[in-house]
Amino acid sequence: MKTVHEVAERYGVTDAFMALALDKIGFSHARPDTPLSAATIHRFEAEWGDKIRAKRPAAQPGFTSETDIAPTAARAARQPKPHVMRVAHSKVTAGRDASGRVVKRLLDYPVRIHAIDAAGTNDGDPWNGEVVPGAVHFYDGGSETGPPAACGWVRVRAVLGDEFVPADEPELENQCSLCAQIVAAGKGFRTPPHERSYRSPFCEDYLRVQIDGAVAVKNCRLRDFHDGPHRAHDGSEWSIGVDDYVPAPDELGRRITKAS
Repeated sequence: MKTVHEVAERYGVTDAFMALALDKIGFSHARPDTPLSAATIHRFEAEWGDKIRAKRPAAQPGFTSETDIAPTAARAARQPKPHVMRVAHSKVTAGRDASGRVVKRLLDYPVRIHAIDAAGTNDGDPWNGEVVPGAVHFYDGGSETGPPAACGWVRVRAVLGDEFVPADEPELENQCSLCAQIVAAGKGFRTPPHERSYRSPFCEDYLRVQIDGAVAVKNCRLRDFHDGPHRAHDGSEWSIGVDDYVPAPDELGRRITKAS
């Protein structure tokens, strides 16, 4: 018999999601080491298989309860996404969009340009290893929050789709000299949260959505193995993805779609 954790790995989902999904088909109080019968796995596949594959088409389980040959081959076929050291800003400002809502914006003249391996943050790399000049992703929270830059001295408030290319004279290019030194040495890359050996006591599920055309990353603020749907700090909730996404109070009436 396969455990909850083993089945979660085959489907490319977290143990917390597996526990929640199993509860919804009548299998309650599942833990990572809880064994699952073939009948339970078949029920899980019938209820959630297509939904998971639709959301994560690159992580198909491709296995049956009778054999482990297919999932092993599927795992071998998956290639790690490249890490790109990206341009990052430690300070941002705010303005209003065409609808009058307050939105975050980049400074016209940043104090200092830093570097960051976005793939190693909780939000992940918004552009999946691709260089997308001009694109920007803002991190949630206020000033002095966000993931640390490669230099480790400042917190990053925004990451750009541009690649950070260390200059010969960083100061003249307004680059953080320590970030430039680290990147030039081929260092500063981070292990993504889901690949780290330790497990956070908090749920690490997140959802990327487009709200009126702008990409937003919703991080679940609940503890690991929580009951019920995921919940972000702004009050939005989801279980699978955009299809069952419940907007935050200040998002009501706005156009919400799946982020590419």
